[in-house]
Amino acid sequence: MSELAEALYRHLLSLLPPGRHPRKGGAADGMVGMLGALEASAVEEALALFRQALPQHAEGVFLEEVGRGRGLSRFQGELEAAFRNRVVQALRFWLLAGTLPGVRMWLEAAGYDSFIHEHFRDDPSIWAEFSVFLWPKISQYIADRWDEGGVWDDATYWDFTPHATEPYRVLALMREVKPAHAKVRSVYYIAGPRDAWDEGGAWDDGGAWNPEPIRIA
Repeated sequence: MSELAEALYRHLLSLLPPGRHPRKGGAADGMVGMLGALEASAVEEALALFRQALPQHAEGVFLEEVGRGRGLSRFQGELEAAFRNRVVQALRFWLLAGTLPGVRMWLEAAGYDSFIHEHFRDDPSIWAEFSVFLWPKISQYIADRWDEGGVWDDATYWDFTPHATEPYRVLALMREVKPAHAKVRSVYYIAGPRDAWDEGGAWDDGGAWNPEPIRIA
């Protein structure tokens, strides 16, 4: 008998009038014990279902149902942990969707550091276009890399290959959050240290940049 079943069994006994408690081990006592176990099972099942209604704890189809209720669907190849993080942050997302801060926030929620370059800064005639540079923070996004242990090495030049689903998933993320009038010109993927990047829009002249970015869209 579980601790909860034991507690409910004792609670049921306490509801009986004084002097009417069944004999320990008798048939009536067994029935009270069975009722306590059934009530405990119902409570445990209800608690388990309640956990599945919370995105922080939901799994599998339950998480997908919670996501649909918040206006989100799981992308092809998206890790459950990444989808859960998006569902948890859905309210912030809908408040910021269609804005530059929203794009940054949504990429971070999906597991990326990012830099977004708006091309109107270089040419006003392409005011609606932007490019995105991504640094994956989740090791499973990389299908093949120099160090399978996941430790970056600034001094070593190495190659990498994004997972096959990454181009589709990244573009789906962009379509979900970008302004309706905006167009993604290109997406670059960089499996290396984020702090080596110069956010002024150029490579850092103070040292070598490893690895080179890959254009995935």
